[in-house]
Amino acid sequence: MRIVDRPILRTSLGIALLFGAHTALSQPLPEPVSRDGMLFVTGGVGIDEAKAFQAAAPRYSLRLTFATPSGSYLSDVDVTVATDAGRPMLHARTDGPFLFIMLPAGRYRIVVNRGGADVNRLVTVPPRGGVQLNVLMPDTPVSTAARRCPRCSASAEP
Repeated sequence: MRIVDRPILRTSLGIALLFGAHTALSQPLPEPVSRDGMLFVTGGVGIDEAKAFQAAAPRYSLRLTFATPSGSYLSDVDVTVATDAGRPMLHARTDGPFLFIMLPAGRYRIVVNRGGADVNRLVTVPPRGGVQLNVLMPDTPVSTAARRCPRCSASAEP
């Protein structure tokens, strides 16, 4: 019977425990969703989930991040992805600052809204790899009700 060298055994055991502890503590990526024929995942709230998104990023061809000019990350952002010709491909609302989508190569129109004016971007998804799009939105969304309510506008005037 052969005896394993103790330093090697201790090192192997330490690495296994360290890897197991890291895996147990790491936040899994939210389950991808298939809608309108597109596979996507949204989230990224908290440090662990944000790290999980960073690790998964290479698997998605379009990676969107939503933030304010002051650097705050945003959630509950409405996103529409359409072909360059205008054919809608996906409508989704984010559950965090990240929205990662598996799209075929091509040119797409991204329309983002958070209760104010639309933010429009054109993006080209390459045949290999992917593209990161950082979308800056106003710090405070404009309430749709406030924009449409004449009585609300009149009460704001002196």
